Amino acid sequence: MKRTRFFNFALFAISAIFFGYLFFMQCIKYRHYAAIANKEHQKKIILCGTRGNIYDRNGLPLATSEACFSMFCTPRYSPDKKNLTRELSVLTRKPRDTFAHLVGEGKFFWVEKKVDLAKKEKYLALDDPSLGFAHDLNREYSMRVMFESLIGSCGADNQGLEGLELYFNEYLAGKSGFVVYQKDPTGEIFPYYNYPEKKPEPGSDIYLTIDLQMQTILYTNLKEYMAQEEALGAAGLIVQPRTGEILALVNIRQNGSPRNTVICDEFEPGSTFKLTTLTYALLKGAKENDVINTDGGKIEINGHRINDFKNYGVVSLRQAIAHSSNVAMVKTARGFDRRDFFMLIQDFGFTQPTGLEFPGEIKGRLADPENMRDIEYATLSFGQGVTCNLLQLAFAYQAIANGGVLQKPLIVREIKQDKRSRYSSRPLRIRRVVDEDIASRITNILCSVVDEGSGAEARIDGVKIAGKTGTAQKVIDGIYSNSQIITTFVGFFPADEPEYLIAVMLDEPKKGMWASTIAAPIFKRVAQSLCQMNGVDYAAR
Repeated sequence: MKRTRFFNFALFAISAIFFGYLFFMQCIKYRHYAAIANKEHQKKIILCGTRGNIYDRNGLPLATSEACFSMFCTPRYSPDKKNLTRELSVLTRKPRDTFAHLVGEGKFFWVEKKVDLAKKEKYLALDDPSLGFAHDLNREYSMRVMFESLIGSCGADNQGLEGLELYFNEYLAGKSGFVVYQKDPTGEIFPYYNYPEKKPEPGSDIYLTIDLQMQTILYTNLKEYMAQEEALGAAGLIVQPRTGEILALVNIRQNGSPRNTVICDEFEPGSTFKLTTLTYALLKGAKENDVINTDGGKIEINGHRINDFKNYGVVSLRQAIAHSSNVAMVKTARGFDRRDFFMLIQDFGFTQPTGLEFPGEIKGRLADPENMRDIEYATLSFGQGVTCNLLQLAFAYQAIANGGVLQKPLIVREIKQDKRSRYSSRPLRIRRVVDEDIASRITNILCSVVDEGSGAEARIDGVKIAGKTGTAQKVIDGIYSNSQIITTFVGFFPADEPEYLIAVMLDEPKKGMWASTIAAPIFKRVAQSLCQMNGVDYAAR
């Protein structure tokens, strides 16, 4: 009797344990073991969404995505690991030891990414079940060197790393999809009718305001003059004054760096900043023919001497700007209300982000007017002690070219998804800096810079050009250098109804020392090409 009871109890206990474990596996741990089973019998392949393309304003492709493949290996499915190691080494041209180690570990690894169809077929021809592929995309750039500092680049995962690729990654990056395949005991995969799948979604296409032909003109001339002057770098942009659209934006560095100097680097503008001093003087009632004595081309402020390039003697305000007299600017600015003057500087856009859609924009620096020493305020009148980027400087002149209205810089013209517009840019007015009458007077004075002053090398027969030169000393270890300089020229034409504004800069030219002989000729070459490109007779306008 006792034996029967013991046997029944033992049988019950074993049954309870068995069915309890079965319940635990099938109900409580169902998801865990189902996942293990799916991993053994199914394979999920990610399908990349096509990254959107980037075009110039005329629809010419600058950045496109091309279908490709990435090869992977799961060594435990390989019937001949030695042969696999040897063949992978041959196909990739990498040391055999590299793959011997990876195959020996037996873990999944990527063999080669972003290969074309022909290369993929060579891998599959090895007929090794451990090898597989995933669909991928390869980013292709037209004229990469010319556009790298603007468009930027993508990483191996097709996500933006720099430039517009990074800033607009949310729009450009498509949404990935997937497909699940059945896997047989040999590791081969094949489709199964009721397995889940999700179609990838392509990214949006972006159309820039950039004109490829103008970009080429600007790039070619900047590169030529950079080499001629043995400069460290060159930068420039072409702007449509009425709309604020950027038609070309170029950065070139001697070391090949893709850094966007126009937007991300600050410098002291030098004499191009005299635009603000001139504007404030006119706003406070100064006249173009007001007389200024330059005192032999030198002036002392608290023991510091400020010099002109030469002794201009007694000059009018117009002549002071035309010949870029520092002494005249110091004397003109003496009677300014400092805080009011600083507000005008900010109205022009200095020390304020432009809002351009690009990562890393720098806003520039300017000391507080209440804490500024007299010598610092004096040098500010001719562009020392303030920093800006080339974009800010160009758009300060854009405000004058646009009748006194500052526009927001535009780099993107339209964003399209499946040929439908998601976004279309339109000119955006930031503020009125000065009225039309003051803007017109400033334009006439800037024309005298080109007609008879320091910008004579920018003159084009039959075309009325307004512009200004700037030569700024670099600050090295807290001291202004006499040999390391930045030269700039900003100008627009035709002066009466401006269609183009061009700003150019050379960083540390070695051959020349003045913007009048370095930067102004670049402007002239670019402007002449624009005239020829459009076949427009500006002389009659």
